Amino acid sequence: MSLILAAPCRAATWTLTDAEFHSRSIQVDSIDSSGIHSASALVPWEDVLEICRIANPPPASAARFTLLFPSGDKLVGQPLSFDGQTLWWNTSRLGRLGFSLDSVLGIVRGGYTGPDLDRPRTDDVVRLANGDTTHGIVNQITPAGVTIQAGDATATPPWSAIDAVLFATAAKAAASDRPSFRVRFAGDDAITVPQVSLAADQLTITLDDNSTRQIDAASVLQIEQLNGPVSWLTSRKPSADIYRPMFSENFPTRFDRTVADGRPIAEKYPGFHHGIGCHCYSKLVYDLDGQWAAFRTQFAVDSSSPLADVTVRIYLDDKAVVEMKSVTAGRVYPATVVPLGSAKTISLEVDYGPSYATQGRFVWLDPALLRKLPESAQK
Repeated sequence: MSLILAAPCRAATWTLTDAEFHSRSIQVDSIDSSGIHSASALVPWEDVLEICRIANPPPASAARFTLLFPSGDKLVGQPLSFDGQTLWWNTSRLGRLGFSLDSVLGIVRGGYTGPDLDRPRTDDVVRLANGDTTHGIVNQITPAGVTIQAGDATATPPWSAIDAVLFATAAKAAASDRPSFRVRFAGDDAITVPQVSLAADQLTITLDDNSTRQIDAASVLQIEQLNGPVSWLTSRKPSADIYRPMFSENFPTRFDRTVADGRPIAEKYPGFHHGIGCHCYSKLVYDLDGQWAAFRTQFAVDSSSPLADVTVRIYLDDKAVVEMKSVTAGRVYPATVVPLGSAKTISLEVDYGPSYATQGRFVWLDPALLRKLPESAQK
């Protein structure tokens, strides 16, 4: 990580969540490659999950368009151009940025929501405000509009007529174990970067191309470390994603969204970062590489499913190490921690219960691999 020496600045109050998911207030003086500095101590990165600002954020500015990423990142701004490989985007906070189209989910008008924004797509889609939809290949993006080719026809609707531009789904890349940082700002912006530092009330972020941006720290709401002490399962590709509906229902697995209504997990379950929405019967299998000491998760039956009654199991290799029957709506279940030992795979299963498939909508909350076995699990 880059190192920026801290100049004298006003210590700001943040909430720090550590590697064991415990939270406390901390006065942050500076941040550098070694960790988070306060007047009393240094908290090394190996002990940091995230820090969140306690102070009230400045008001968010009105957003015209938002660039969405599969990771959950989003950048409010304006489209500039697309040269066939790179989408250039302009933001008021970070300036001009370029992204591979394979790394982008889509562009939506401010305030536009849809339950299927994260769904896999085999082609590009342009949705107009009048309800019309065109499927094809986007071959040009300018500040004036979007050109999409559909068969022999080509259309260039202006941005004033567009609600959403959604891009064909790229193959999910293998999870990286390199630490990085998701920075969230006032105004609904969030971006993941390889390096961060804080000094003199200025946050410096280093982008993938090694360029840097400086931002007033007062606009920063959260800095979350990814692939530090914790690796979220939502960022890892399962080796098997099994869904067997009992009847004609169709609720395939959704990452960071619920299957009931497609809402983001963090929106529907405040206080949680990530989650996996699924429906019984489902089973997710993840390969383990020996770098992780434990698995931790909470879970719940979706609040819209009062009739659901499911059985939950966690397997290491082919052995069930956790089984909980009669899991029902109305509560978020306490954290379950599973030491991984020498296991090669971990599987998460939601099985039919007494009510069979009735409303069997379920969510794994903050499912994560941990580098260290929590002290509470060692007793």
